[in-house]
Amino acid sequence: MSTPARASVADLFSADLRGPSIAIFTTVALSAFEGLAVAAALPRMAAELGGVSLLPWVVTAYLLPSGVATVAAGALVDRVGVAKVFRVGLLLFVLGGATAGLAPSMGTVVAARLVQGVGSGALNATGLAAVGLVYPKGLVARAFAANATVWGVMSVAGPALAAGLLAVASWRWIFLVNIPLGAAALAAGWRAFPRTAVDGADTSIKLDPLVLSLLTLITFGSLYAVDALDPTSVVALVVTVAAALVLLRRERGRPGALIAPRHVVDAPLGPLAWGVALLLVGGIGLSTFLPLYLTAGRGASATAAAWSVVFFTLGWTTGANVSSRLMDRRSPMAVTRAGAMLTPVALAVVAVAVATSAPVWVALVPVTLAGAGIGAATNSALTTLRQVAADVEIGRAVAAHQFVRNFGFALGNAMVGAVVLFVVAATSGEVELVQEVLAGQAAGEVVAGTEQVAAGIRRGFATAVAIGAALAATAWLPLRRVEAPQQPSEDPAPSG
Repeated sequence: MSTPARASVADLFSADLRGPSIAIFTTVALSAFEGLAVAAALPRMAAELGGVSLLPWVVTAYLLPSGVATVAAGALVDRVGVAKVFRVGLLLFVLGGATAGLAPSMGTVVAARLVQGVGSGALNATGLAAVGLVYPKGLVARAFAANATVWGVMSVAGPALAAGLLAVASWRWIFLVNIPLGAAALAAGWRAFPRTAVDGADTSIKLDPLVLSLLTLITFGSLYAVDALDPTSVVALVVTVAAALVLLRRERGRPGALIAPRHVVDAPLGPLAWGVALLLVGGIGLSTFLPLYLTAGRGASATAAAWSVVFFTLGWTTGANVSSRLMDRRSPMAVTRAGAMLTPVALAVVAVAVATSAPVWVALVPVTLAGAGIGAATNSALTTLRQVAADVEIGRAVAAHQFVRNFGFALGNAMVGAVVLFVVAATSGEVELVQEVLAGQAAGEVVAGTEQVAAGIRRGFATAVAIGAALAATAWLPLRRVEAPQQPSEDPAPSG
């Protein structure tokens, strides 16, 4: 094997790594496509199947089991190995997609999405764990960066592919495309991953029903709190926190714990996960609500606003790839902290540009830099995790890390949305005016109160991004507690 300094992306597709690379990157692309493209199919789905009241559950039913399945699959990876969990996860993902594509009713689609969400969670866990177990250490950072690149490409291409499918075929092909691509990934990965657990694996690991129930309650409570954004959100948040405390108390010190406190609370893995989560809380809502700011706040066309998210995605992908090269010469934690420094500074510049109504391109430059900071930090944090987590618990460690990151995504979007809508309501008196303004723009009409809504959107977005910058800056507090090896390790022989 080559030394870490000479490792390149091409090495990911060498003869002994081609199978796992194709399997991992194909499943990442599938998961990203399903997460981004289904929204485009919802209107036609409702027109054909009815059951409009169930439409939100087409998305929620996918998200709800995914996080829980990630934790469960991570534990199973540690007990039985990557191969079996990968096969079952991919089969469930494809089965759920195929069933949704052939569904005769909206209820069947929702049930199928539950199955697909379980498969997605399993694939998330096995993909991250496999990178740590299959690739030599000199290629781990490159592999994580390649994962980010595939996700970034699909973030741009996914909606376009969905639009193309809807233009020439039925909405059902959004789901049925899983069958040929899933079969290709399954063929490539069937024998490519370790078929047994690593030596010294904890045989006491079990899928504790109480722990899984608590994880489900935590996931559902957080999703509800994000979705409702009313007084009941406070109740959901209290229930979520209480369930988390009960979970941690039960799992601390218990042999075979599914999600041990050492993975989500104790140093170094706990602070590492929460540091990354704080960066996501601060920055991810920027990308989500940027199109709304540009359309309702700056009068941009819907098409131009939709393409604005490319800048954040491009920054993320570039940051991940640059970080993988920097880690040839610097420790992963040094790169993580550099990304954590860049992110809040870039967010603060975005906030100033929005608050002063600077030209849009002036804001898009720091938007790209904010994405680069988060991409660099998240990629190098996964590499740090691989350095400090033992092989016998790599599945649970990466699953817990992913579970905490998901909270960062959910809370970040909720924070920006809540702040923007609060400021709009305070400025114009009615949040519903936003919908009227957007509908008027689409029809080429001028709606009364347009300027009030635009001013509220600008102020709200600037305020939310400024708050995000402050939250992202606090990522330094947990990251200071992370101690990891200072130099990349020499390449071992690849396992599997």
